[in-house]
Amino acid sequence: MDQFVIEKSMPFYDQIYYKIREMILYMKIKPGERVYEAKLARLFNTSRSPVREAVKALIKEGLLVSDEKSRIFVFEPTFTDIVQIYQCRMALESFAAKLTTEIATNSQLEEIGSIMIKTETLLGDEENNREKLIELNTEFHESIIKFSNNLLLKKQLSDINSLSYYFRILNFNGKNRGKVLYEEHKEIYQYMKNREAKKASAAMMQHIENDLAHFSEINKNK
Repeated sequence: MDQFVIEKSMPFYDQIYYKIREMILYMKIKPGERVYEAKLARLFNTSRSPVREAVKALIKEGLLVSDEKSRIFVFEPTFTDIVQIYQCRMALESFAAKLTTEIATNSQLEEIGSIMIKTETLLGDEENNREKLIELNTEFHESIIKFSNNLLLKKQLSDINSLSYYFRILNFNGKNRGKVLYEEHKEIYQYMKNREAKKASAAMMQHIENDLAHFSEINKNK
């Protein structure tokens, strides 16, 4: 495992939180694997206190779970868990797309467009650009949510943000997966640029439905 390096510019608790989160998201700790606070404390060369606080935050986000004996495990989603997260996203993000299409400034829409441009430049080598493509995928969705200017909507989606990102990583499989997502994003963005709010909303709904169907398909083949 890579040696942990302290960054003086970031509070120590935050560094531990982000490092454990990264270890979970990128499968350095596997779904269903038990997590030991003492072991993490030794890894980070610290007391258990900041590790415990980081673990609590990750349990709240859903990336870690605690059983009846207070043992900690990495969340191992069932297909029902996945469906429920995607159903929430369908309802909330389709509405966010409608709102953003209606109220976003032209410069805000151009900012979303810049994400599309960055994504397109990476599609020629998806294998080596996988992590960055996942980040840009997330940035596309989060920008639409941000520009909806609905604080309650943002909060509801923020509550499932870590699990949504986790599932994006698990779901980024298959030939030309990045290109498929890019083409669907492109359709949504075109409707937004044209200020066609209902079509943007419907395209976002279909996009997330397609993503769930792909998740189902790749898990059938395992």
